[in-house]
Amino acid sequence: MSNLISKVSGTVKNWWVFLIIGILLILSAYWMFSTPVESFVGLASFFSALIFVSGLFSVFFALTNKDDIDNFGLYLASGILDVIVGFILLKYPGLTVVLFSMFIGFWLLFRGFYMISASFKIKKVGVGNWGWVLLFGILVVIFAMMSIINPLIGAAYLVYTLAFTLVLLGIANIMLSLRLHKVKSGVKDIKEKLQG
Repeated sequence: MSNLISKVSGTVKNWWVFLIIGILLILSAYWMFSTPVESFVGLASFFSALIFVSGLFSVFFALTNKDDIDNFGLYLASGILDVIVGFILLKYPGLTVVLFSMFIGFWLLFRGFYMISASFKIKKVGVGNWGWVLLFGILVVIFAMMSIINPLIGAAYLVYTLAFTLVLLGIANIMLSLRLHKVKSGVKDIKEKLQG
């Protein structure tokens, strides 16, 4: 029993990583909403840095939990993909609107599916309100598909669509982190009762 408790406790030891990612995504969305007329190259550079940093945090989470989480490869692949996408966008800031919106669309699509997968994982461990993470993951997928299917949309529309999608992804990450923190607290309480 104590081995099981240690394993579950280890699985969620870095729950705060998702909280930081969520906050960064929401702050990024706020910046986009407040400065929609900024040059698209500036937006591409900002997004590139955001995706790159998000990827580094995701890789850190995966590597520090590799022995404790199911589908370790999915978490690691998600982080590595973010690092690669961020690097490519930083290296080529002059990408056209079409390529940039499609690139971001595919990135958001992958992240949306990642959130959907994470929602089922937290459901499996009995955490309540997992459906919200699922809902936000589905909404992210829908908005990502819009960006992929219609890449010739105006830059302003793209800015607002991406900003709104970042808000959804940020909220989903924050909700996931709070659910993981709740699991960790519950495991800690059980551990203390068993030891007491």
